[in-house]
Amino acid sequence: MYTQQDYLRTSRSTKIRVWLGIALAAVFAAGVIVCTVLKLKTAQMAVAGVGFIVCWFVWDMKIVPWIRYNRFMKDLKGGQRRTTKCRFVDVSGETRLFDGVEVYDVTVSVKEDDDSVTDNDEDKRLFVLDADKTLPALEPGDGLCVTSFGNFITDIQKA
Repeated sequence: MYTQQDYLRTSRSTKIRVWLGIALAAVFAAGVIVCTVLKLKTAQMAVAGVGFIVCWFVWDMKIVPWIRYNRFMKDLKGGQRRTTKCRFVDVSGETRLFDGVEVYDVTVSVKEDDDSVTDNDEDKRLFVLDADKTLPALEPGDGLCVTSFGNFITDIQKA
């Protein structure tokens, strides 16, 4: 599911957003300096106040999520993965934030290969799928081979 292109695109987008945020802060700082030189005290305070609010909002809502997603992608790229053979149960219809990443919940059922386990004993597990990735067309009960990094699905194939 994840390719080298995904990692590069995320890194590049994060860098661009951080630099644009720095440029925005520099514009407001320049406005404060100009108002200080021209001795426009009211304008100086207004520019500083509005600049702080705008920069805080942009940083918190637009830049920090990309920094978290970039960190997630770096961890995902070099992290340890495991493969699980399971059966598909369902996928949530809505996204949620999980460790700073927007995800869908994917529930699967794993049947233990043990003589002491009866047919009714199943282990339901919750995996999360990055909202930017698409889930293949699945019906409940379809066999899957899920490769994951922690609970994050990195690859999913029908078995």
